[in-house]
Amino acid sequence: MNENNFILQEVIDELVNPSISLLGPLMKLNYFGRLIKNKELINYTSKEIKGYDPNDEIPEYRKTRSRLKTHVRNRFFDQNVEIPISMLEEPYNKGLEFLCVYDGISVIENMEKESKNSNGTKKEFYRPILLEMLPYIQNVVDKLFPQYGKLFVQSAQTIGNANIFLEANSAVREKLLELVMDIGENFSFNIEINSLKNNNEENNKTINNIMNNIFNSGDGNLINTGDNNQITNSSKVTKGNIENLQKELKELGIEDVDISEITEIVQTEIPNEEQLGEKSKEWIMKIMKKSIDNIGKISIGASANLLASIIKGFYGIV
Repeated sequence: MNENNFILQEVIDELVNPSISLLGPLMKLNYFGRLIKNKELINYTSKEIKGYDPNDEIPEYRKTRSRLKTHVRNRFFDQNVEIPISMLEEPYNKGLEFLCVYDGISVIENMEKESKNSNGTKKEFYRPILLEMLPYIQNVVDKLFPQYGKLFVQSAQTIGNANIFLEANSAVREKLLELVMDIGENFSFNIEINSLKNNNEENNKTINNIMNNIFNSGDGNLINTGDNNQITNSSKVTKGNIENLQKELKELGIEDVDISEITEIVQTEIPNEEQLGEKSKEWIMKIMKKSIDNIGKISIGASANLLASIIKGFYGIV
């Protein structure tokens, strides 16, 4: 490959071989972007190679829903418990809703291999919570577990499903393949760089439109987290569908009497645009208390994030 011609087929050959690292195709496309002075292509490939900054707009395939686990203790109680992120006050509930993978593609590929080689039943990764956030988590703990006396929050961490590394890797490979195929169909698979530069502005506009259609059209990823890869997004719950809501709660092991109670609540309580009403929050706290006391079939690991998401789904709160 030289500066006079760029052979897309070389990139395609590497992309369709899953045993070959994505670093090579990304480097070649970054080089191609620099040859034709396409800032969008340079920017995207550079970030996938080196990693993203926290202030960057992170692609959806690099996000997974998170769970919040905190270590609490007092004289009689010393345990890790899971806290519903939705019960944190704004903006912390939004800030902790997702765990983002900022690392470059080589790190992601390595993490994917490690998760495949894991002998454990759980495939999760963890991020510690800053100490400054613990007081806000303390407020939720105080509401959830008054029956244990004052529980002091010692530390906290967010937990994500390690399958995100596999999903991100696959998403990048698929999107790059779609990109080079579309570029090839528009400009040929053996591109003469000088010819492309003759109408550089218009040609780059075409490439940018291709990129926009591929990278901004949504990933359709169903995000899995938690024990047994329990699905945590609320797409199953249709707005205003009571039967749908009851079915989801039933599958989580919520008792019929509690399902009847929340059914009545959601039909009478009106939430604001983003937050559940007080009765819904109190119902979630009651279920959480049952979980930690091992009452019924529901477990705290399965219920912490799901309950609020399911109820929000009924209301149509995004």
